[in-house]
Amino acid sequence: MPMTKPQAQAAMLLIGRLITRHGLTTEEAVTAVEQRHRGVEGPHTHLVTAEAQAVVKDTAAAFRAVVEALRPAAEAAAAAMRAFLQAVRAAPHPGGHRRDRPAWQSPYGPAQRRR
Repeated sequence: MPMTKPQAQAAMLLIGRLITRHGLTTEEAVTAVEQRHRGVEGPHTHLVTAEAQAVVKDTAAAFRAVVEALRPAAEAAAAAMRAFLQAVRAAPHPGGHRRDRPAWQSPYGPAQRRR
């Protein structure tokens, strides 16, 4: 089955990591990734799995760092929203409809007469 574009991009990332981190040749790395994609065991397919797990682990660590950095801002925003909602709930609300004109009268004035 042919690879989709995201799969091809992931394959290129894994191939680069296999070459730089494990000293595989380009041909060995491409073959290992292609074998893993097809579900065939080969001499270097275990390295593909290990590198894929390392990529996920590194990405998760970076994401966790971003979440932790944004946590104080999110907590402050949540506190501000709670305070705003409490202020809105505590504010006096005018009850019902406006009573400054009869219900049939338009707030835009009398209707234009046709000539």
